[in-house]
Amino acid sequence: MDQCGNDESGWTKENLQKLLAVMKASIPENDRKQAYTRGLKTMDWNKVAFPPFSPEACKEKWGQILQKMGKTRTLTELLVEAESVVSNPLQNVMIHPEHPKRPAPPNAIFLEENRAKYHKKHPSMSRQKVFKNLVKKYQMLPDEEKAQYVEKFQLATEEYNRRMEAFSKQYTTSTKYKTRRKKRSANTKAVIKKPEGMPLQPPLSGYRLYCKELCASEKGLGNNSISMWAQSWRDMTEKEQEMFNTRSAELKRQYNVELNAYLKNFDKEKQQQILKDSGVKIPKKSAVVKRKDKIPGEPKMPSRSGNRVFCKRQMALLKEKIPNSRDRFTAVHKMWSDLSTVLKECYREEVLEDYRNYCVELQKWFEMLPEETQQLYRKCNPSKIKCLDISQMEVCNIEEPHGAIYIPSDSEDEDTTDSSEEEEYNAECAEVEEEEDNDAIVFNMF
Repeated sequence: MDQCGNDESGWTKENLQKLLAVMKASIPENDRKQAYTRGLKTMDWNKVAFPPFSPEACKEKWGQILQKMGKTRTLTELLVEAESVVSNPLQNVMIHPEHPKRPAPPNAIFLEENRAKYHKKHPSMSRQKVFKNLVKKYQMLPDEEKAQYVEKFQLATEEYNRRMEAFSKQYTTSTKYKTRRKKRSANTKAVIKKPEGMPLQPPLSGYRLYCKELCASEKGLGNNSISMWAQSWRDMTEKEQEMFNTRSAELKRQYNVELNAYLKNFDKEKQQQILKDSGVKIPKKSAVVKRKDKIPGEPKMPSRSGNRVFCKRQMALLKEKIPNSRDRFTAVHKMWSDLSTVLKECYREEVLEDYRNYCVELQKWFEMLPEETQQLYRKCNPSKIKCLDISQMEVCNIEEPHGAIYIPSDSEDEDTTDSSEEEEYNAECAEVEEEEDNDAIVFNMF
């Protein structure tokens, strides 16, 4: 359809307006407030049709119009909007139709050129998996091969700049269309400025420290960089992640010392004002114990559900065969349901044995702690007191937690984790969801 509303198939703006008006009048009274899908089922296209268009042509044309619109409204509302769009096709255009398109970065050019060929080679692989594999493949390319894509990007950028310059000269006085970038409003929150001499706050987690170092080493990255870093973090071993977590904890301890030394120069009221202006959060006393760092060397509590152990293993084994985690979980859950009682009992025995071994390891580790640390550990971990008592360990009968069903992540890209044990969750959730973590810095008020 051109800007005048004429169509190559013979549909003029007047014909389209008539089609919408007839359709609107043909909606049964009972269906006017129903969902558009129900309204279309009751639509009589023989009554809608008018010369020179057949009922099938009218129905097909409405389908074409419908594809360009949001559909989470009633049919009446859709028709009202369609009438407005047909009358003025460009009234809702946010960006000028002749505005040059910004060129894609080098890695996106590589993806676009290789996506179809890679998907043809791996037809059963999901689009998201294809994208991830190609991103990794591009990252592994030597600089010589990357140079051709960088050159294409530079040429496209030069062409884009020339077209933008010509576009700006032609439409400098036009105010009809909105620009791509929004101006910063006067009431937008200003960037927080740190007082002179105040130490800079370090990354709040090992994951953030990892991302900060990547950001410093890789310039000119696209919008997908954060997701790529997150996947790279999940692919690390626990030992590699622990290195970053340890460094992050040390940086936070050092920051606390420097911050406390800085705050000593002011009275309590001034301290609070500085912390408020600089955006440093004051932690609640109840949250300090709950978010206490895990003591190094503490054994990890195993899963206490046979269903969870079975599902976690099968999810890992079927990852390549069934890429989608939801479909994979459905298949694994059915496998567990079909499992015989004897085999389920074997998994339960395995869980019991793992738990007994865990109790023994925990007791040995606990006995090596200083007495003060032991008292603090008992206070912060009341659920593990039974594991530390040798007399209770023999008679301790662990039952599977109520509703202990293995639940995978909503995203295909996230690694599955055990979450039935509150202790395990509290210790590891900061590593899995670092992007949303807002750890508070602990400091003293003088």
